[in-house]
Amino acid sequence: MASVDPTPYPTWLAQEERQADRLAVVWPATISSMKFDAEACSISDITHLGCRIMLTHRVTVGTYVTIDMPQLTKLEGWIAWNREHEVGVEFSHPLPVDVLSDIELRMQAGPPH
Repeated sequence: MASVDPTPYPTWLAQEERQADRLAVVWPATISSMKFDAEACSISDITHLGCRIMLTHRVTVGTYVTIDMPQLTKLEGWIAWNREHEVGVEFSHPLPVDVLSDIELRMQAGPPH
């Protein structure tokens, strides 16, 4: 008799298709979780659905994180993938269009410090 895993595998873990165009950025931020203290990181691209973050250690796929973008917003989501010193975050709620537009305008004026 075959056993059935009662917990379905999250569909977002297997997704490779891009669902939104990425905006290349260089945005300093902090990332934190119930599993680790806040640490400095850098957002390297962002969409309304998620972002890519450069950081110093690996974070387990599925970890719920908070990303603080100083002077702009706080975001929450799950680690969808990790490679070396970068992770992909899928936001728990889509980023509002006006916030994404504001990020794009600020990047055109020069990256934040």
